[in-house]
Amino acid sequence: MGPKERLSPDGSPPRCADCGSLERHRAYRTAFQALDPARFSALSALQFSPDKVVEPDWFVAHEISEFGTETELDLQAIERPDDCYDVIVVNHVLEHVEDDIAAVAELHRVVREEGFVFLSVPDPARVEATREYGRAREDKHGHWRIYGPDVVDRFARAAPEGLVVELHPVDPVTLAPDTAFVLTQSPAVANDTVDRLAAAGIPSRLIRSQAA
Repeated sequence: MGPKERLSPDGSPPRCADCGSLERHRAYRTAFQALDPARFSALSALQFSPDKVVEPDWFVAHEISEFGTETELDLQAIERPDDCYDVIVVNHVLEHVEDDIAAVAELHRVVREEGFVFLSVPDPARVEATREYGRAREDKHGHWRIYGPDVVDRFARAAPEGLVVELHPVDPVTLAPDTAFVLTQSPAVANDTVDRLAAAGIPSRLIRSQAA
């Protein structure tokens, strides 16, 4: 079963009995498979919160930041040098951060120019616009906000020159759709991402949002 005995839209159990993955993990992993993990063998990665989306051995170096442990990094002030990672993975973490604009700016600071950030938040199509709670609400799993489609405009406020690829992978087990984003400073990386996703049948679009 899933969290709180939740079932997938098709009525099947969402959690894998073997690896513990949920629909979103499998959907995002499908996207990474489309990007070809063999290309990552000389790249370094930082992952906020462990999940089954990527494998550590895909990368020459793989660092985990896990909340409440000695490995925890503050997403709003990452204690790492500029341009020190090729790939950063941030799944369902940003909604737990008080200053998400600062967090996205920090992600752009520590990722290399030819690298990318793979980022996701809970379904940004649920509401018309992002709603701030003003605090981390315990009844909302510690979330500071619920994101809407305008999340891409928040990315632009954090990194006005950044590029965003919005993608819509599907869990191959339950066929549940999801949404994620690839953030990069590189047009070549953005275009290559769109091309590889298209070749794998994963819908995506390149966005140039205007900062508010």
